This record gives sequence, structure tokens and C-alpha cells, in this order.
Amino acid sequence: MGKNTLNASGEGTQLHTVGPELLQRRMIATQTIDLDSFFTKDVTTSGSFDLRQVKNITFGKLLEAIPIPTLLIDPSHSIVFANESVAKIGGDSGSIIGVSFSSLFPTPSEVQNATAVLNQIFVDRKTHVFEGLIQLGSKMLWCRVNLRSLRFRSRRSVLAIIEDLTAEKKKLIINQKYQQLVQVFPIGIAEFSLHRPVAADRALDEVLKSVSQAHLVGGNHEFARIHGHHGIESVKGSPLNTMFPYEDAYTGFYLGWIQDHFPIRSFENEEYDSQGRHRFFENTLVGNVKNDYLLGFWAMRQDITHRKQAEEALRSARDRLEEKVKERTGELLKANEHLVMEIAEREKAEQVLAKLVDELQEALAKVKTLSGLLPICASCKKIRDDKGYWTQVEVFVRDHSEADFTHSICPECAAKLYPEFYSPTS
Repeated sequence: MGKNTLNASGEGTQLHTVGPELLQRRMIATQTIDLDSFFTKDVTTSGSFDLRQVKNITFGKLLEAIPIPTLLIDPSHSIVFANESVAKIGGDSGSIIGVSFSSLFPTPSEVQNATAVLNQIFVDRKTHVFEGLIQLGSKMLWCRVNLRSLRFRSRRSVLAIIEDLTAEKKKLIINQKYQQLVQVFPIGIAEFSLHRPVAADRALDEVLKSVSQAHLVGGNHEFARIHGHHGIESVKGSPLNTMFPYEDAYTGFYLGWIQDHFPIRSFENEEYDSQGRHRFFENTLVGNVKNDYLLGFWAMRQDITHRKQAEEALRSARDRLEEKVKERTGELLKANEHLVMEIAEREKAEQVLAKLVDELQEALAKVKTLSGLLPICASCKKIRDDKGYWTQVEVFVRDHSEADFTHSICPECAAKLYPEFYSPTS
């Protein structure tokens, strides 16, 4: 009769007690757990054993006590046992008894893989571990499945230990997405870790020293590129004071950041890059604090040279515009002053003209002229005025003009009136 034992590596070896040639021969190494030597009292006198009754034996009770979801699978790939821990992660443990192990997997490729793994275990009796989606009841879980060969007398089965990794998988997926996002992010991002956690309320100088010596543990390509490297691996382990502005001019910033318990805070600096170009950077720090202990921090660097150049160009354009506005304003002021002077002179000229017009109107008012037809008597030569009165010619002319009359006698009238004094010929 042979006896199986498990060595330290977990490999099973079969030693035979009869035949010296068999003592020297080692059988094929397997990882099968032999239950024959442990649970002989649970076997019928005929040596038969029904795996479906495993709950009633000591081994079954042991599996029930294990706080890990566990299945027992027979050579036909049917599930013959499921402990109560299976129900804790999803579904009723009794509902999967008798179903095919591969039916727990939702996709054809995973069904095929599970079937192949089980077949392989029944052949080589090696432990196999794989991860994949398993559907238990209405729940879809990401699990790690550890499959191990079992033997009881002539009956072989597979013990399946299921570890629910759904939460860890979600975190891993989120972390992978985060890492992918970080890698393509156009801002340099790096994580620094302190050599040992430091209490946030320790002396400022002590915390400042720990911060300056914090070493780089990870980051994205952009952070490495900013520092002239092709990958972050080449700068891992570098202290903060060699990867971030840490001159005396920035000590006040770090002390304020520490004193305020490591909030998100930024500052700008200018420096020359590895190619000697003058660059401007915006630097941001945020602490990784747990239970009032600083474990590390994240550092971000963004090249803002183009933004600074644009700001400088905008500032220069604004200054030029202000200068032009000032110059133009001066011209407008001069033009306005000239216009004011012209208006004043024009007002003076208008005043002079108005005065002259008044004088002319006054003069015209004094000027009396005669025009038009004058009704005059054909006999006595009197003139009829506009009121209907007949007046002497000299009186009418005097009243209607500036002319005045002096009276004398013409020679003809003198001869007629005073013939004794004037002869007609004289």
C-alpha cells in the first residue's frame, strides 16, 4: 500500500513500502491533496464515497468553516459542494450545486478557458491560478480562482478557492486609467515620498528638512521631459531640492505651505532648461496627509513660457497703445485749444460785425432817400405827400431827404419879377 505525503514545496510524492526497487523510484511530482489518510472513518466499509455527501464528513465541515468561498468540482466538471461563504459574495450557495463549473463564466472565451484548466488539472494534478469574471446570482465579480487537485481513494476532484477581487480590480482599473491620464497630461506630475512620515505639528525646520529630502517615486513623461530626461525611471530617487525650485528665495513659500498643513499651493519661477533656454514654470504642491502625518506629496510643473511671452507681448502692446493714446490725446488737446481760440476769435469777429451792422443800420436809419413816382402839381409844382396834403417842393424834399434848401432867384425869374433891375439878356 502506498502513502502520499506533502513536502515543503507543496509537491506530493508517493513512497511505496514494498519492493526495494520501488523505494528508490520517485513518482511524477503532483500537488494533489490525498484525503485517504485523513478521513478514513468517513468511508463506508465498501470503500466507496459520494462527493455530494462531503458536507457530512469532517473535511466538509472544515470547508464550511473556511471564511473563503470554496467549491468542490467532480471529474464531470459539476459543482458538488459550495460552502456558505459563496453566498456572502453573491447568490445562493445551494443554487449552484450540480451545475457546470464553466457555466459560472459569462463569456465563451472564459468558459473555454475554465474547461481547459479543469481538464489540465485532472491530467497533471498541478495547482492552477487564474483571474476572470464570474457570475454568481445577479452579481458579476472579478475573482481569482485557485484550483487544486484532490484525491480520495480512487475518486479525484478539484478544490476551487475563490477570492473576490472586484473592489481591488475597480481600484486597479481606476488607477490604470489615472496613470494613462497622467501620462498624457500636458503638465509635469510627480509623486514624492518622505523617508519616514512626519507629524504635521512638528517644528517647521524639521518638517522643511524632511520635505527637501523627499525622494521621487513616480511621475509622468512630461515631468521627466521638463528636466531633460526621456523617462521618469532615470530620475526616480532624486530628492525634491534637485527637482524643484528650492533656493533661499522660495523658503518662505515652503514654510507657509507647511504651516498651513500642506494645501494646494502654487508659485512661479524662471530658470534655464537643459538646452540653455530661458523658461518660466508654474509649480504646484499638494500634501499627502494621513492622520495628521505627512507621508509625501504630489508636485506639478507646467511650462508657462509661452503664456509669459504672450503676457509680455500683450503688456508691450498695451504700453504702446497707451503711448499712442497719450500722444493722440495731446494732439487732440492742442487741436481743441486751437479750436477754442478760433471760436473765441470768431465770437469776437461776430461781435465786431454785429456792432458794425448795428452802426450801419443806425446810419441807414438816418439816411432818407427819395424814389419812385412823385405826384406834383403841373401848375404850382406842389407835391402831394402820402397823407394827401399838397406841400411845397422844398418842404417835401427836406422832409424826405437829408437835403436842405437855400432860396435865390434865377435870371429868368429875376427878369420877369424885377425887369427894372435885370434885363432879359443878362
